[in-house]
Formats: sequence, C-alpha cells, structure tokens
Amino acid sequence: MRLLASRSVSGRPPALLRIMCVLGVTLFALGAHAEAMLKVLFLGDNGHHQPSALLRQIGPVMMSRGIQLVYTEDPGALTLQNLKRYDALMIFANIDSITPEQDQALSDYVTQGGGLFPLHCASYCFRNSDRYVSMVGGQFKSHGTGVIKTKIVAPDHPVMQGFNGFESWDETYVHTRHNDQNRTVLERRDDEPYTWIRTEGLGRVFYTAWGHDERTWSNPGFQELMERGLRFAAGQKLPGALVERTQLPGLELVGQSGIPYYPPGQRSRGDGAWPQMQQPLSVEQSMKRIVVPAGF
Repeated sequence: MRLLASRSVSGRPPALLRIMCVLGVTLFALGAHAEAMLKVLFLGDNGHHQPSALLRQIGPVMMSRGIQLVYTEDPGALTLQNLKRYDALMIFANIDSITPEQDQALSDYVTQGGGLFPLHCASYCFRNSDRYVSMVGGQFKSHGTGVIKTKIVAPDHPVMQGFNGFESWDETYVHTRHNDQNRTVLERRDDEPYTWIRTEGLGRVFYTAWGHDERTWSNPGFQELMERGLRFAAGQKLPGALVERTQLPGLELVGQSGIPYYPPGQRSRGDGAWPQMQQPLSVEQSMKRIVVPAGF
C-alpha cells in the first residue's frame, strides 16, 4: 500500500497506480454503457434441457438486442439483495425445491416491482412452493411432442403488437393449477394457454411453454418472443421499447472446420469440432460485450 501511495522520482504516480487509474476510467465507461442495456439473471441447471448449451445460442442474439444474460446454476443467487441488481429473472431449469428464504426473496422481488420470466420447464420448478406456482400462473402437467404453431389470441396487446408468431418442433405442454387472477393469455395451442403474462403486486410475470431445445431456441420467432417477454418483465413499454432498444452489430462467423470444441461433460481431449470461427472484434466492440454479474 505504501508503494501505491508513493510517487516516483519524476513526480508521476507509479506504473501500477497509473494502470489502475486507466482501468477505473475503462470500467466507468463500461458501466455507462451497461446502464443502457437490460441485465437479466438467467437461472439454469445441469439437467437434460442443457440451458448452458442453449445460452451459447441465445446469449449473442440477446446481447445484439441490448439484453445481457448473466447465467448461474446456483439457487443461492435468489436473495433479495442480489435480485434487485437485475432488471428481471429468467428461469429455465428443473430445480425441484426452493428454500423458504429463497421463496420469500423471489416473492418480495416480484411484488416490489421486479420481473420474472419462467420459461418452458420452469413451470415445473420449485414444486414445494404454492406461492411460486401461483406467481407463474400455472404448472406443467404433461406433454407430447410435434411441430406446432400457436394462435395469438391477444394481437392488440402491446406485448404482441407486430408479432406474427412462428412454427417449431417442441413439447406440447399441458398445464394444471391455473391462476387466472391478473393473467392475460397471449397465445394458445388449441385450447391450451401457452404464453401469458401476469401482474403480481408491482411486478410482472411473462411465461411461455415454448423452448424445449435448440430447434425452438434458434427460431427467429422464438427469439423475438423471448425479447418481448424479457422487456415486458423488466417493465419496459412495448412496442416502443423494441424500436428504441440499444443494438449491437451481430457477431460475424466464418467457416473454419476443425476448431477444437469440448462439449460439457467431456474430458479436455474431446473429439468434438466446431465448424465456424468468430471474426475478431475491435477493442470497443469487445468491451461492449463483456458480461459480469450485476454489481461488478
């Protein structure tokens, strides 16, 4: 510490202190940029839906649209202090139970004005919490599979204005324990509510049953629906927020076979290969894409 406080013979601060000052300015600039973007906590798990793998697919897409997804598989992140650092919480996981403390924190976060985006299997999360099921607005009961296309039943709702829907292979969810209070159904699959919104206290909930695997996550229609849902949960006014959003240029990928790729669960000497390579970014563009937990 005395070294940092001392000055060199030339009267200039030591090199380490100068570096720290430059770093501070850089982080300040990053913070100013981050304020213009939504920051969403993405709670996943290591189960069969493989949310961390799907994050590779959806993360850059949402980033290009001004939404940062900060991924975690730790339910311990569900504290009120931590949740309040984020614009919304997205859940795509099969976590069977929640502690009373986490349950209370999540409820307080939403009712005090936070946003909740439970996605697909998240309607079967935290089955020991009636409060969570009620807040989501329904619970998964059963499913088949197939190529489906939902019907938009609230086309004039701000969340759906200008959205044309999409078709994809997915699981055909059926729900139970519906909570119609403060709920607006946006899409149906046949007679089954499939996408809806709710208000809970001062907060907002967006749920969709879409999203089993990469066939849906790679669909531009689903990506648009996800963006609309996250912006609604975060309290932004649609459709205006879609026009005014911060946008970053998309990443440019080029064909380059043979790039080592080690899928999760394989040893470091896996036999996978990635067929594309990302073109290098400028320093400025790289800085804009840095994702760290809120508060850093």
